[in-house]
Amino acid sequence: MAEAAANEQIHGYHDNDSSDTCHLRIIIINGKSLAKKDIFGASDPYVRIDLNTINGDINIDSVLTKTKKKTLNPTWNEEFVFRVKPSEHKLVFQVFDENRLTRDDFLGMVELTLNNLPTEQEDATISPQSYSLRPRRSVGSAKSRIKGTLEIYHAFIHESGETSESDTVDGEWEHMENVSRMSGTQTGQFPSSVNHEPLPSGWEERQDANGRTYYVNHTARTTQWERPLVSATNNSNVNVEAAASDFQRRFHISVDESDSGRPPVTPRSDEDALPPNWSMQVAPNGRTFFIDHAARRTTWIDPRNGRASPMPNQIRRVEDDLGPLPEGWEERVHTDGRVFYIDHNTRTTQWEDPRLSNPNIAGQAVPYSRDYKQKYEYFKSHIRKPTNVPNKFEIRIRRSSILEDSYRIINSVTKTDLLKTKLWVEFEGETGLDYGGLAREWFYLLSKEMFNPYYGLFEYSAMDNYTLQINNGSGLCNEEHLSYFKFIGRIAGMAVYHGKLLDAFFIRPFYKMMLQKPIDLKDMESVDTEYYNSLMWIKENDPRQLELTFSLDEDTFGQKSQHELKPGGSNIEVTDENKDEYIKLVIEWRFVARVKEQMSSFLDGFGSIIPLNLIKIFDEHELELLMCGIQNIDVKDWRENTLYKGDYHQNHIIIQWFWRAVLSFSNEMRSRLLQFVTGTSRVPMNGFKELYGSNGPQMFTIEKWGTPNNYPRAHTWYLHSTH
Repeated sequence: MAEAAANEQIHGYHDNDSSDTCHLRIIIINGKSLAKKDIFGASDPYVRIDLNTINGDINIDSVLTKTKKKTLNPTWNEEFVFRVKPSEHKLVFQVFDENRLTRDDFLGMVELTLNNLPTEQEDATISPQSYSLRPRRSVGSAKSRIKGTLEIYHAFIHESGETSESDTVDGEWEHMENVSRMSGTQTGQFPSSVNHEPLPSGWEERQDANGRTYYVNHTARTTQWERPLVSATNNSNVNVEAAASDFQRRFHISVDESDSGRPPVTPRSDEDALPPNWSMQVAPNGRTFFIDHAARRTTWIDPRNGRASPMPNQIRRVEDDLGPLPEGWEERVHTDGRVFYIDHNTRTTQWEDPRLSNPNIAGQAVPYSRDYKQKYEYFKSHIRKPTNVPNKFEIRIRRSSILEDSYRIINSVTKTDLLKTKLWVEFEGETGLDYGGLAREWFYLLSKEMFNPYYGLFEYSAMDNYTLQINNGSGLCNEEHLSYFKFIGRIAGMAVYHGKLLDAFFIRPFYKMMLQKPIDLKDMESVDTEYYNSLMWIKENDPRQLELTFSLDEDTFGQKSQHELKPGGSNIEVTDENKDEYIKLVIEWRFVARVKEQMSSFLDGFGSIIPLNLIKIFDEHELELLMCGIQNIDVKDWRENTLYKGDYHQNHIIIQWFWRAVLSFSNEMRSRLLQFVTGTSRVPMNGFKELYGSNGPQMFTIEKWGTPNNYPRAHTWYLHSTH
C-alpha cells in the first residue's frame, strides 16, 4: 500500500515537516438521488474535496472529480491520496451542478473529521460509507433543496511500523447502509449514528417530481414527509389518524402564531410574599380577597400584580393568555362579577377588553371588498336555477369510503341540474337531518380525500407542502384519472354553486387556467423560486454560453426523455434574439401543456355546473377566495358577528371566558372549533358576517344549554354552539 501511494499524486499538506502526518486514501464512488436544481433536466454533478484546518477553517488544498453529465445518480470511482494531520485537519466534500447560469449550483456537502478513520491492513476489508448530503451551515442555505447521498471510501494507508487505528466514525454524521466493495471479513465496520430501521408493514418510500422523499401508508391511504418508525406505528390506530391529520394540515392552520409579534409572557408566581401590612383571606363565595391593614381596607386586587383575583371555579392561569394590558389600563371586577376595564389615560371605563383591538392577538381586520361583493352578487344573480327537477338530491355515503362512494354517485348523474338542487347528505349508520351542516362536512371531508397526493391526481408544489398542483403523471397512477378530474371539477362547481368551500389551496397558475388567462413569468416565482431564477437569468443575460436548445429533459420514474418545445427544437439554439419565445414556451410547457388533458377534464366538470364565462368577472385572487374562503381566522371579527341567546350576553362571565379561550388558541385550534360548530374551517370572503345557515344568512350563535357538567354541543345546520 505504501508503495502504491508513492506512485500516486499526493494532495494536501506539503510542509517539509512530515511529523504527525499520514497518507489518507479517498475514493469518491457515487452519488444517489441528488437534487434537481433547475429546469434543464438532470444535473451535471462533480465533487470538490477540500482539506481544511479544524481551527479557522483555512483551506490547504482542493481537488475536483470529473463531471458526470445529465444524471442524478452519478458514478465516479475516482481515487485521491491526501497527506494530512488527523488531529488538525478535516475533509469537506461538496457536490456541485456544473456551469448552471452564472455559477455552479450547490447540491450538498459532507464534512469529515479524521481522528477515528480506519487504517488499511493486508488481511482487512474496509467498507465504503454512504453519507447523507447536508446544506451549508449558513442561514440562507437552509431554504435550498438538498437531498441524496454520497458514497465514499476512506482509510489511512498502512506504513511500516504503524499500528491500526480505531475505526469508529465521528457521531455527528448520519450514515446510510454500508456497501462492501471487497469480499471477505469486514473489520473496518463503521457504526451508524442514525439507524434507519426498515419501513413498517404497508409503507412505501417514494419521491415526488421535485426529488423530495415522502412516505406512503397504503393501509391508511395517507402520505407524509417524515420517515415512519415501526415502534410508532404499532401503538394503535389513533397514531395513524394523527399522522393523517398532521399531513392534511392546511395552510391557514399550519402558520405558527409564535411569530405573530406577541411579547413573551413571563410567568409570575402567586406565591410571592405579600407587601408589608398585607394579608390574604378567602370570602364565603370562595373568592380570594386582600386586606391592607395600614389603610384598614379590603380589595379584590392582588397587590403583587395589580390583577383581580379569579372568580370561584374560574381557571387560574400563571399569566393572562392575552399578555399585559396596554399602558394606563386596569382590569377590575364589578359587584355583579363582570370584568370591566379602566382607561386611566382618558378616565373612561368599558366592558370590552382593550387587547382585542391588538391585531397581533385578535388577528387582522377582515378587508371588506366592495368590488368583490358587487361581483359576487352579479355572479349569484346570473346563475341559472334548475327547473323540472326534484327538490333535493340525496347523497348516501360511507365515511370509510367517501371518495369512492361520492365518485360513483356524482359521476352517474347525466342531468347535471340535479346537482344544483338542495343537497341531502346522509352518512351510513348515522341518523340526522341535513339542514346544511352535513353538506358542508361532506365537502370538507371529500376535499381532504380528492386532493390527497396519495391518489396521485395532485401533488405539492416545489415551494411547500400544502399548495397543490395537478400531477402531470396522474395517468400513471390511475388509468381513469381523466374521469376523476371531471368528477373533481363537478364537486368544485357544486361547492361554488351551493356557497360551500373547498379545503385546498392551489398554485396561482391553476386559477389563471380556470379563467383562461395567460401565465407569465411572475406567476412562476410563487410556485418554484429556483425555476423562476433560472428563467430570469436567461431573460436578463445572453444565454448562448449555456448552449441551450428549444428542448427540455424529463425524468419520469427514472426514465429519461427529451421534450421539444417546438418542432425541431432540439436543433434550435436559444439566443438573445429568441430567448423570450423560449421562456414563454417553457412556462407553457411547465404549467399548461403537461396537464392540458387533466385541466380540460376538470373544466368540463366545473363548467357543467357553473358557466365558465361567469367566473371570468373575477381575477385569480378573487376566484381563490370564492372557492376556498379566507385563510386566517380573525377572532375580533368572529366576536363582533356572534349572537347570544338564553341567559348569555356579551359581558357574561362565561362568554368572556369563551373568547379568552379562543384568543389563546393557535390558528389550528380556532379552525377546529369553527369546523366543529359550522362544519367547515373556512370563512367567507367578507368575514363572519356572511356565514350561511339553513335559512340563509345566519350569525354564529352561542346559547346556554344543559348543566355545567355537560359537554358543549354544536348544531351545524343552525351555526350555533350550546354551552
